[in-house]
Amino acid sequence: MWRRGAGLLRRHLAAACSRRVRRTPAPLVPAAPSSSTPSSSCRQILGIFRGSIGAPSRCLSNQAGGSGACWSCGATGAFLSCGSCGSVQPIDPSVDYFQIFGLKREYNIKDNNLEGRYKEWQKKLHPDLVHSKSEKERGYAAEQSALVIDAYRTLSKPLSRALYLLKLEGIHVDEEKTINDPELLMEMMEIREAVNDASDSQTLEKIQSQVKKKLETWSHSFQDAFDKKDFDRAIEATQRMRYYERAVEETVKKL
Repeated sequence: MWRRGAGLLRRHLAAACSRRVRRTPAPLVPAAPSSSTPSSSCRQILGIFRGSIGAPSRCLSNQAGGSGACWSCGATGAFLSCGSCGSVQPIDPSVDYFQIFGLKREYNIKDNNLEGRYKEWQKKLHPDLVHSKSEKERGYAAEQSALVIDAYRTLSKPLSRALYLLKLEGIHVDEEKTINDPELLMEMMEIREAVNDASDSQTLEKIQSQVKKKLETWSHSFQDAFDKKDFDRAIEATQRMRYYERAVEETVKKL
């Protein structure tokens, strides 16, 4: 699909590889996705929470019933907010992002209402909605709202969701690591050239569709590897997903 300049790129890359030069164009190294990168104002709030992401999963939600006691009224089953008095609760570091939305801890989310649940939580937790409450509860609301935002951004995209699942398994993935795969790097350059040369939205949408298929293929590869606890293969899948996700973002910017 990427015709222009392909021959020249192949010759150039082959020559570079024969000299064993390990150079990758800087723009090809995608930054961590915004969906999994909290804003600076959220990092301190989320620090304690992320420090315990390896904790065993517990079913905690207003729907399923939490196990905590409300600090305000003493009612049992309080989660992010109390189902009895509505008071916002302090952060429980043992609760993971899947529990916040009442989901099983798995890659393939079988719930299309993630956004709806996110909005429901924000109606209860957003700091603007508790401005008349005590200073303590306003502080809880700010922390819980930031946590829910980060949870939604993380789980709503395949790559950030995959990386988060690996974190829950105690596996750190170096998101700055590049892949020394000449064919993949050449493909990324060809995609970039095709995007730059595209003169209409129809061409860009076609490119985007093809790249999304590649992203989906590696997404399935991650799920298969993760389900089989083949974490080395799962990590490799996330590394390739990052390149294709970045390529999709470049088409979106030009559309």
